[in-house]
Amino acid sequence: MKKILLSLVALLGVAGTASAINAGDVVLSENWDKLYNAVDANGKNVFSLNPWTGADANGVSYQPNFTDLSKSEYLPLLNGWSSRSSYLYSCRGFVRISKTSYGGDLLSPALTALGNDTADLELNYQGIGYTSNIKFDESGTYKSGGVHDYQAYYVVVLGDGEITSGATKMQDQILYADADGNATYYKGAQIEIPTDAFINPLDTMEAWSNANTKVTLKIKGATAKTQIAFVASEYKTVPKKADPEIDPNAPHGTNAKVCRVVLDNIKVTVDRMVTAVDNVNAAKAVKHITYCNLQGQTSAEPFEGVNIVKTVYTDGSTHVAKIIK
Repeated sequence: MKKILLSLVALLGVAGTASAINAGDVVLSENWDKLYNAVDANGKNVFSLNPWTGADANGVSYQPNFTDLSKSEYLPLLNGWSSRSSYLYSCRGFVRISKTSYGGDLLSPALTALGNDTADLELNYQGIGYTSNIKFDESGTYKSGGVHDYQAYYVVVLGDGEITSGATKMQDQILYADADGNATYYKGAQIEIPTDAFINPLDTMEAWSNANTKVTLKIKGATAKTQIAFVASEYKTVPKKADPEIDPNAPHGTNAKVCRVVLDNIKVTVDRMVTAVDNVNAAKAVKHITYCNLQGQTSAEPFEGVNIVKTVYTDGSTHVAKIIK
């Protein structure tokens, strides 16, 4: 097939170039295995599996509540991830941004796997809203708790690139911090958490199986300098107003002054490589496009399967690319 493709490219009159990174390659992946497996000198898990109680559903005892990850001994477990607020916490195998009175953040390492290339990316992860612990009276009747935190947070791209799709809506004034810790506003994606995508205090692990916790965002023009930040609303401060409106379907109400979000299973995949030719051609007017299949047939519409696409511009220049339909 490679020989056929090279022949088709030659037939269309343009030589192909190869990149070390290709569509479908994973350039960043994190499921916090180190936080799941970490044990102390006595062989006990360092991080809790259940953030509210001292035992899981099977009665296995764990240290309750989240652990503050700002302590230096935990930094090697983060695989280059960090926080500009220090309000970053962990349970066993997943992390949480923010605490009761302050918004936090989670910042990825730079996407150095891209090397010298520029790429359009797909970001997939799970984001779960936080819920206060439920309390019952002696008869087992609900007493208090189970209140949902504020149901929105932000995803921001730092360095090269921008989010182009997948957001509940885009925001131009997201409060975050620059590398020196100075308050700075960024453009990014606002993500709203569905009512059923909050942790159930009675079954901490239940939410991870919920499809509504899964988020997919598209990022255009990323490079090795690109970083991705998950930011609470609002960073370092209690939210001053509700945007969106408070969720009327929260079973025990919503606390708009708290924005804790649990994050896991983060993966960044190359969606499409961007070449220098793409950048030059972006401002050109297209005259016509020709599609060619592996049998050498040409058409104005793409064929099923592999296509060599030749774009002719009004200035006489051409561009050739391979696509799969």
